[in-house]
Amino acid sequence: MIRRTALYEFSAVLAASAFVLAGVLYAEVTQVYDTTTLFVSVLLPVAAGSALLWARKERIALFAFLSLFWAVIDDAPVFFDSVLTWPEVTRFNPFLPRLYMNIVIHALTILFLYLMIHESLRGTGVRLRNAPGVVALASAAFIFAYAQNIPLAAIQNAVESSWFPFDVAEKSASILCLCLAVWKATRLREVGGNAGEPIGVPG
Repeated sequence: MIRRTALYEFSAVLAASAFVLAGVLYAEVTQVYDTTTLFVSVLLPVAAGSALLWARKERIALFAFLSLFWAVIDDAPVFFDSVLTWPEVTRFNPFLPRLYMNIVIHALTILFLYLMIHESLRGTGVRLRNAPGVVALASAAFIFAYAQNIPLAAIQNAVESSWFPFDVAEKSASILCLCLAVWKATRLREVGGNAGEPIGVPG
């Protein structure tokens, strides 16, 4: 029964990821930025993926999915950070619409990362301030998700010369950090959650 449940959970995550991948591929193939792209590459994937995970009551996976979704569609090939200027994809001129969208996108990622951590620690009796390892891993996930935006010469050279491999590497590192954060929170649940008190407090 446990193995079957895990299989269903994995299938839901895989299906949600497939919706996102299909939307990204659509944008890559068409290179057209209009209302159809907004629906196919943004609205449909986030709605379908969220519905699947919500139906399975996978709240941790749901929040993890929603935290990384915005990082995936932020830049190429979807360029959601330029949605206010579509069909034109801009970076410097005009700058303010893109800056505004980047603030919104980063804020959404931080919000859902927080919800993911909060849900992971639910029932453990452990507060965020008492789980620095979990917070550090979630923070690393955020940094890796948007690593290509870090204004360091070495990173920008890597982005310009090999954007796709760099993008895959940073997103993979972000997913790994997310998984480790959830795993570490699960360990806290196993160690200290039964007593319903913070770690180190006698029962």
